[in-house]
Amino acid sequence: MPCSRKAAFAGGVRSKRGSLWAYYTPSQFRLTSPPENVSFYLWGSKTIKHGFCATCGCGTFTETPDWSTGEPNFDNPKISVNSRLFDDFDLDTVEVVVIDGKNLW
Repeated sequence: MPCSRKAAFAGGVRSKRGSLWAYYTPSQFRLTSPPENVSFYLWGSKTIKHGFCATCGCGTFTETPDWSTGEPNFDNPKISVNSRLFDDFDLDTVEVVVIDGKNLW
């Protein structure tokens, strides 16, 4: 799925996992793996559902409210997909926005 902008997080669990998140609306996302191949983790406030491969542990996607205003908007959910797992992904073709997850929240 094409996305013109990705987010990299500096600090926190997101940066330690090495993910580069591409954001979509739920209608733009379709899980192609069988549900039993995906496990979930909820951390802290439990507002973000982190999906990962139940076999290898790679962080694959999250289900999250929209945080673009700095506050969670549960009426505008987002799906973030780890674009480092895309086949034939060229990082040089998109803008990457670094978000200071360590000091922002």
